[in-house]
Amino acid sequence: MPLAAVGCAMFAALPAIAQQSGSHPSAERRNIGRVETRIEHYDQALGVVTRLTRSLGIEAECDGICFFPSSSRPLSWRCAPTERCDLDCNVNPPIGGCR
Repeated sequence: MPLAAVGCAMFAALPAIAQQSGSHPSAERRNIGRVETRIEHYDQALGVVTRLTRSLGIEAECDGICFFPSSSRPLSWRCAPTERCDLDCNVNPPIGGCR
């Protein structure tokens, strides 16, 4: 299951957190790593970005999904552990990157 789907499930289970502006739900499991999730607002879309940093990993696993009025577009990419996973739903097709 892609991390974006996990992020969506997390928001469904915690609606109070999902509705707070600027909240970044996260969870950590010693043997797996740390997952951080955020929601982004765009002109014509909503985006969900999840970032998994494994305990011994050299890369962060990034997953994002752009929700448009009539479709959605999932993406996956990797970043250095110190970089932020960025999602851009304003371009066609949407892109993921590192910053």
